[in-house]
Amino acid sequence: MRQIILFILSLSIIAKPLFSQTPGSPEADSIDVRYVLDPIIKTASKMDGAQRDIAASISLVDEDQIRLASGCTVLEILQHRIPGLHVTEWGVMGFGAAGQSAGKISLRGVGGGANTHVLILRNGRPDFMGLMGCTIADEFSLDGLERIEVIRGPGSFLYGTNATGGVINLIPKRRSRQGFETHLGGGYGAFDTRSLMLNHGGKIGSLDYFVTVNHRQSDGHREGSDYRGRYYTAHFGYEMGEKSTVEMNANLADMRVEDPGSVTDPHSDDWYDLLRFGADIHLRHESRWGETHLKLHGNFGKHDFFDGWHSDDRLLGFMAYHHVKPRTGHTTTVGFDYKRYGGNAVDASMDYGAFFVTEYAAYIHSQQLLAGRFILSGGLRAEHHELCGIEWLPKAGLVSHVTSSSSLRLSAAKGFRSPSLRELYFWLPANDSLKPDRVWNYEAALEQRVGRRMEVEAAVFLVEGSDLIQFQAPPPRWENSGSYRYTGYEILFRWVPTARIGVDASWSRMNVPFDVFNVPGKKLTFQTRYVSRYFTLSLNLMHVGDWTGAEFTGSPVPVLHPMCDYTVVNSTLLIRPLPYVELKLMLRNAFDEDYEAMYGYPMPGRHVLMDIRYQIGAR
Repeated sequence: MRQIILFILSLSIIAKPLFSQTPGSPEADSIDVRYVLDPIIKTASKMDGAQRDIAASISLVDEDQIRLASGCTVLEILQHRIPGLHVTEWGVMGFGAAGQSAGKISLRGVGGGANTHVLILRNGRPDFMGLMGCTIADEFSLDGLERIEVIRGPGSFLYGTNATGGVINLIPKRRSRQGFETHLGGGYGAFDTRSLMLNHGGKIGSLDYFVTVNHRQSDGHREGSDYRGRYYTAHFGYEMGEKSTVEMNANLADMRVEDPGSVTDPHSDDWYDLLRFGADIHLRHESRWGETHLKLHGNFGKHDFFDGWHSDDRLLGFMAYHHVKPRTGHTTTVGFDYKRYGGNAVDASMDYGAFFVTEYAAYIHSQQLLAGRFILSGGLRAEHHELCGIEWLPKAGLVSHVTSSSSLRLSAAKGFRSPSLRELYFWLPANDSLKPDRVWNYEAALEQRVGRRMEVEAAVFLVEGSDLIQFQAPPPRWENSGSYRYTGYEILFRWVPTARIGVDASWSRMNVPFDVFNVPGKKLTFQTRYVSRYFTLSLNLMHVGDWTGAEFTGSPVPVLHPMCDYTVVNSTLLIRPLPYVELKLMLRNAFDEDYEAMYGYPMPGRHVLMDIRYQIGAR
């Protein structure tokens, strides 16, 4: 509580100009707040739409917020901005890849373990480890990103497996203006943390591109927590006339992470070498019959661990979908997805062989404007799994613009997670007759504008899960045996009082079951920023409470431990001493909080990191 009070006092100093601002002055009206409070979102329906017209709960992290991040990975920035989302962490850099490794995601109480219940997309294509079904948290850096869109709640009706808790879509940066830009930079900070970066983009006629190269490494705050990562991203786009475009996106991450172990069971030489690569080619064409999209995509991985484990995995897929608007106020999307994923693995004792599985699906989603005030939407997906058969995934929503400043949203959606190849075939608990995990999310939300510059959103939801895959013994075996039911709510606040000041806050509360781990029952986030001609100052607070940690002792069944509440405050200062130079100072854990974001792994205390960036060419 002391840290919260001190944070609010510091905030009041920054916000002082707010109260002296004259309403209606040129500065006060110089920002387009309509976009800030009602941005255009693509992920929820695979086509552009205003956020207040979408029945699902959506969060957006834009490019300016990415620039102000005090970390370098996607999960770090989402942890501090998205209500109901929790990510296990263990240090300055690096999440790891096995055992108790950090980077486990939960959203609205779903997830928290090694199995992926939150689907991560790169420009709409799924990115998860084909063999184990999980994500490798370290591969998702902030390099080359324009924005991040998050669906809070199931998105399986559009995206299929692993979207039980929600969907995170990473949208690449594109250059829209003619010309070139180049950024060179480097950084240094606590724990001998170092970085080097090069970004270059351009637009020449109908061709645009943006590429990034980044190297990061750190000794970590504990012995045996070293980290080294190299990241590469590329985007290329070409306009083939007014009606057609083609684009290619690719990413590569080469990482080595060391795991120091918990404080009660420290490790001296546990390391993970991880190589991840992904790419897609996307063709869009407009005609009198609508808009057609075709996408080929794939991602690949190679992993080597200290204990002799070696695995290669891949996911290959194809997407086709078509938007049609047969009449005013109506849109329909029909689509087809195909993916085949898997891999092979060996360890010091045996060769596990190669395993692959195929999934394909057809889906339809429609939206209709009624009486100029109501937006009715519905969708249905039929997902066929090679072993589990067909899974039907419906979704329904209603948005009512009660007044010009008030909107009511109602939605119901089903999510599912196919059993991973690990659960089907690997090790003693394997069970090749498993069915998918299933989740229903029922939600009601109200959005209220207050004037032109403030918005408040409140959402209540009910989550019902069935056929949860759990470990049972004797004999040791994965079984569809679990079910759960709980409620929760979220409150979000956005305020843009002037062109210089922005405030965002969220509070989430969930009545999660007692045996769920790495899922906070309550979470508060608060961000504010002040922008001047020569500098930008951002402050960020996150409070996490009512949660349980997990200790794994060699068994798939964890030992659960009550965890302490914690409050973390980070600050970022961007200074522009020259038009082409930007200095970024990051103060992390400003009040030196003693806390753990996963059981047995204390987080670093107060520390400072610094980046400097030199820009060549116009923005």
